[in-house]
Amino acid sequence: MMSVKILFRCDAANINEIGSGHLIRCITIAKILRRNYKIQKREILFLIKTKNKYSLGKKILDKENFNYKIINEKIKDYSSKEYEEIIKYKFKIIVFDRLGNINKNFIQKIKLMNKKIICFDDKSKNRFDTDLSCNPLVFNHNYNKKNHYAGNEYNITPSKLFLTKKFKTKKIKKIFLSFGGYDQKKIKAKVISFIKDNINLKFTKIINLNQKKFEKRSNFFKSMIHSDLVICSGGLTMFDSINLNKITIVTSQFKHQIKNILRMKKRGTIIHLKIINQSNFNKAFIKLNNTTNLDKINQNMKKYNKLDKMNIIINKIYRLYEN
Repeated sequence: MMSVKILFRCDAANINEIGSGHLIRCITIAKILRRNYKIQKREILFLIKTKNKYSLGKKILDKENFNYKIINEKIKDYSSKEYEEIIKYKFKIIVFDRLGNINKNFIQKIKLMNKKIICFDDKSKNRFDTDLSCNPLVFNHNYNKKNHYAGNEYNITPSKLFLTKKFKTKKIKKIFLSFGGYDQKKIKAKVISFIKDNINLKFTKIINLNQKKFEKRSNFFKSMIHSDLVICSGGLTMFDSINLNKITIVTSQFKHQIKNILRMKKRGTIIHLKIINQSNFNKAFIKLNNTTNLDKINQNMKKYNKLDKMNIIINKIYRLYEN
């Protein structure tokens, strides 16, 4: 039986509502725990699906150099078969990161083994029976209860790993594009054509990483840091862009992203492209040609970033690891 301290159960896939964000968030947690608390890499294991549409997870973990084991892609979330796969490993904490609904029976079986359970963005009320739950992206209202949190300020933001001086955008010369690991709607291709068809952007450089190939996070954020504008979907990348003080145009790929986009729009930290067409795209850029608008967005981002409570969640995870 393989022995580790922290077992991450999450996936990345070319499937709606999965994409790459759940796995990227868990990798970020693992990296922060290693950096801040000197947890060894051998103490961390990822349990993932890798076949067919789930092959993205293997690509990401191979690039990020974390240990992983494979679970059959046909096994359903929180099923008895998944439980049987999980107990093949000796661990102290298990972290579930997915848009799921954990059931009481599943929680009880794991707790009977004297294991700690952490859930990210679980939609079931049963999450309050776990040792720690955090809903930074999927929630109806903010809350801060004992070991249970909801709100965008609790986001585990990957860009926090890359300390950098934050520059104020004055003029747009470089545009960074990112639509996650699964761009089903082919949004990136549309945006590139919009940029090329806008005469005012003919001297603008497009930073277009190959999402299918998957870039290491260090390369990904190096490119984002050197851009003046980020155009992305409403997942983790939107929050990374705001954290790095980048002017951001956002559109939704999945339903669960819409609420967070509207929250950030209300705070004045992004420009929301609700309907993707050339006309709306051009209107967004007219706003960005106005220095007053850019200054206001920069101020709003600075104000929002002061609300950050990511370290509360990281510290809670470490306490469970220690106890």
